[in-house]
Amino acid sequence: MGSTLKGLDNIKHFHECLQAEKNEIEKSLSMASSEAPSKVKAAVQNVEHVTVEFEKLQTSATEVYNNIQKSIQENNENSEIQEVIDKIGQLDKCLSYLNFIKFIEDISDEIENSLLSADDESVITLYTNLSEISCQLQSSSCHHLVNYVRDTLHFWHNLIKEKLSKEYNDVLKSLKWPFCGTNANTVITSLPEIITRFKILTEYLLHLQLPDETIKPVVTSVLLTDFASVCLPVTLLVRPLRQRFIYHFTGSKLTNRQDKPEWFFTQVLTWIKDHVQWVQKYVQPVADSIGFNHIDVKAEFMRALVQLAVEKLHSELAIAQHDDALFAHLVDEALGFERELREALLYPSSQPATVFVLTQAHIFVKWINMEKKYATEKMDAILNSNTAWQILSGPDVNDIKETECANAFLTLLTTISDRYKHLPQPGHRLQFLELQLELIDDWRVRLLQLLHEDCVDPLASLMPCILNTLHYVANVLDEWGVTVHFLQLHFFKKQFEAVECATDEGKDVTEHIGEIEGTVFDEAVALLRRLEKELVNEISDSVALDVKAKSRSYRTDKWFAMQSAKEVASLSVTPSGCPMFQELGTRLHVLHEALTLPLFHQAWKQLACQFDQFLLEEVVLVNHFNIGGAEQLQYDIFRNLFPLFGLYISKPESFFPLIKEACVLLNILIGSAMLLLDALNTSDEVTAKEILADVGVHKISPDVAIKIIQSRTDVIYE
Repeated sequence: MGSTLKGLDNIKHFHECLQAEKNEIEKSLSMASSEAPSKVKAAVQNVEHVTVEFEKLQTSATEVYNNIQKSIQENNENSEIQEVIDKIGQLDKCLSYLNFIKFIEDISDEIENSLLSADDESVITLYTNLSEISCQLQSSSCHHLVNYVRDTLHFWHNLIKEKLSKEYNDVLKSLKWPFCGTNANTVITSLPEIITRFKILTEYLLHLQLPDETIKPVVTSVLLTDFASVCLPVTLLVRPLRQRFIYHFTGSKLTNRQDKPEWFFTQVLTWIKDHVQWVQKYVQPVADSIGFNHIDVKAEFMRALVQLAVEKLHSELAIAQHDDALFAHLVDEALGFERELREALLYPSSQPATVFVLTQAHIFVKWINMEKKYATEKMDAILNSNTAWQILSGPDVNDIKETECANAFLTLLTTISDRYKHLPQPGHRLQFLELQLELIDDWRVRLLQLLHEDCVDPLASLMPCILNTLHYVANVLDEWGVTVHFLQLHFFKKQFEAVECATDEGKDVTEHIGEIEGTVFDEAVALLRRLEKELVNEISDSVALDVKAKSRSYRTDKWFAMQSAKEVASLSVTPSGCPMFQELGTRLHVLHEALTLPLFHQAWKQLACQFDQFLLEEVVLVNHFNIGGAEQLQYDIFRNLFPLFGLYISKPESFFPLIKEACVLLNILIGSAMLLLDALNTSDEVTAKEILADVGVHKISPDVAIKIIQSRTDVIYE
């Protein structure tokens, strides 16, 4: 009815709706009872049929249940039969277990018989079968059986290896292996049957190799964990060399000297060079022919010999780290050994060598501190050398003027790069890079100190030499920055910085890694360039002061009372300007001889800019000019000043826009000058600039142009 009493009027309508709905329902019920009686009847019959079927099934289920109970009661012996079956299965497994053991014992008996009959081929075949069985059993839960087979395999492995090793060593003696000592220069002409026997034994030894799954690693040193075991033939090939190495480089032998680590490094390199080709020629084909392509015999042979050097290096470092000289020499030789291995002998980069010994934490800290110490001492020696600032001879000596100091310092940086570029870890290389950047900055500071100690005339001091050195080093660092080595280091450095920022801020690393630009030397080069610019400014200012000091008589000359070109036979340079122009010419020549070309160009441009401003302010704007004075000034500028700079550049007048335009204003016809002065006085600034541009004046402002025109004695103005 709504929320108001006025809604009572709707009761009649509401009653009619309900009545209509009631009639509709009654009509529907009437249709169900009168119009569709067959559907109701069919549904009732279906329900009755289902009820009958259900009762039948229930009766049948009861009968089946009773039969089952009866059968169970009649056949209680089924459970006993199952127990028997389970026991039979267990006995069958035991029989299989025993048969497997018997099978292993039979193989062992066959191996023994083959050994007694010297049938090596059968021995190896049986051993290979036993090895495959052992590998297949590794996943079995029968641990005792696995251990039994493995122990049996190891037993026969040791026995067969002892026999074959003896034969292998005899064959090697026949081949005069190793090729050193008295055999070093012997021409090897082995009989074909010996080579054939060698290859057969090599094949047997390769098959005799224990599976990796059955080997229990024995770690004698943390350092040696990176050295994977080598195949048996290589082990036997290296054994006599190892014995020689131990003999010569341990104990009290004269060849075992702490101050001569190069002896054992050189010995290992020599052995590799003398034997690796022979190994590649006679052993690798055997491995390939039996499907052992994964074995790189050359790399394994080299690795086994390198391991000798690494063990020796490790033992020597423990003693040498307490003596700076011995330690530095040992590191030098270790790095030289690594470089020779990688570059000359093509030792794979994936294989360990001496560098990873030097990168142990305590050794690496000592190493990098020693690098810094010796680099600092070397830098002192470079700067204190009597010939430090001599120019090195070369095809481009006049263009680059490379000093001995610059060359020696860059050689020092290059040497450090060569020493650490083989380090596998980017973090280690970045520490050395930081050392190089620190040395560059220290070197820049030392050059500054030298400049402060030398307070004489800049051109007569060390300043030009230092400037050339700074410029050359900055250029070389720019070139180094885009090489692969330093670009990689720049990438790693940015990555490390991004990780540190992300860690400090607790954010995702990817948010801090953007597009990597620039080089690792950008900051260092920027500081060198800034110092370079300061020194160029200082030299330019010094030359400008010297020239200005010779200009007093020229600035105070009687420009208002000079003869015109019509009154003299020919114009010549103003006598009062000769000292100034002579000083300028001399200084330019000294600058050109002292500085490298790019620096000289910077210096004369600054000097030209200063002198242009000086002539305008100190000569033109403070004097009055008659026609002769204006012509004389123009002659001095165009026929004396410009040619002085023209010795070194083309179109020198473009670098003296102010004095050039001043000469234009001083020498235009009197009528034009009066009209120009009147136009400038009555025009706004924009219009005045356009008017000046029409007469070829672009740099001088309208106010200054008015002052220049008014300095003419022939111009009358109110």
